[in-house]
Amino acid sequence: MIYNVRAITLWSRRSREADKVVGLFTREMGRVTARATGAARSIAKFAALTEPFVESEIALYLVPGRGWGKIVGGKLISSFPPLRTQVDLCTSASWICEVVHRLTPEEQESPEKFYLLQETLTALSSANGMGMIRLAFAVRFLAIAGFGLENREPWAALVQEHPEWAKGLVETPLAELGQEEWRHPAITAVEHLAGSVVTDHLNRPLQVNRFRHMVGIEI
Repeated sequence: MIYNVRAITLWSRRSREADKVVGLFTREMGRVTARATGAARSIAKFAALTEPFVESEIALYLVPGRGWGKIVGGKLISSFPPLRTQVDLCTSASWICEVVHRLTPEEQESPEKFYLLQETLTALSSANGMGMIRLAFAVRFLAIAGFGLENREPWAALVQEHPEWAKGLVETPLAELGQEEWRHPAITAVEHLAGSVVTDHLNRPLQVNRFRHMVGIEI
């Protein structure tokens, strides 16, 4: 069956001589994996749709519960160009997309995750800096995924010491948080907490963190 979905490409890899396999997060169906025939060729019709961080409308042939789908049509909505030209933004976007991929089961509809991912990539590509965007994403994503931080001591300490920061991480538009730099031990503790919760629910380390450590990128 062919589904028309709004999708963001989480990852992409070459398959066979000219095909690509991509991880998509869709508004309508959640996370799915799909093959794009011939997309590895630079002049291929679907080449742009298979690049990481791209948002598009896709015609997807898929039999639910039967494995990979196939991209049979689509059009580009946004490519978020700054995420491709600035290494720190690209690394942050890669971290965000990998977290979404690794902590979301396939074919589990979650519009909340889709809109959070969309807002986060938009904020990263439009803000002057990363500010508190990545931490706010982590706090909100973990809450949607059922791994919320609200009962953990570092979060309780932040709420007590700086309730305006805690509220900002949960409610402030992410684009506005790109201008904020909150430097305080309570924020650092929540950053470490969010990172440890993500790590605790993975069966292997995030690939993007290996790259970060090799090249010394801080995000």
